Amino acid sequence: MNVPSSGSDLDLMAAVAARDASAEEQLVKRLAGRVRRITGFLCSGPADADDAAQAALLEILGSARGFRVETSLERWADRIAIRTTLRLSGRERKRRHLLLRWLAPGALPWGKPSDPPAGERLSLAAFLSRLSPGRREAFVLHHGLELSVDEIAELMVVPTGTVKDRLVSARKQLRRLVEREARRATPGGRHDPG
Repeated sequence: MNVPSSGSDLDLMAAVAARDASAEEQLVKRLAGRVRRITGFLCSGPADADDAAQAALLEILGSARGFRVETSLERWADRIAIRTTLRLSGRERKRRHLLLRWLAPGALPWGKPSDPPAGERLSLAAFLSRLSPGRREAFVLHHGLELSVDEIAELMVVPTGTVKDRLVSARKQLRRLVEREARRATPGGRHDPG
């Protein structure tokens, strides 16, 4: 639900726009955890998520003048965090793609996530990390942050059909991963019916 902000939120953001250090600190404390959770699900690793969260918080502070009461402060900040993270993720993907063209396979420190050691279960973050960036982003924005397909298409700068395809593909891939994990975690590798 998109609850409009209170007058105190307007006062806070006016103080942030005026570069009041205590207001900036209050805003960062209020939003830091929320922003980091968003970037954590949208990015492929903790270091990238930390970088994106820092960039998003700086963007939020710098955009304080643009805050309006039509939406809650948190939802307004969510959109900035999402846009910032998607922009940074896109740049990182391009950079990695260029590096891959010039380096031998296996020369880079990243790759496909490996299976956890026997007896350990995958977390939601581990399942999501196995999705392609586009699928992961669409899935998290839709199911985690409850954005509509149209809103996601606008944020990701892709057609709505592309978002729908990414959502369907992400659900199918996650279902396969969960089923495989269930078989792996069950003695004998068979699915436990009950």
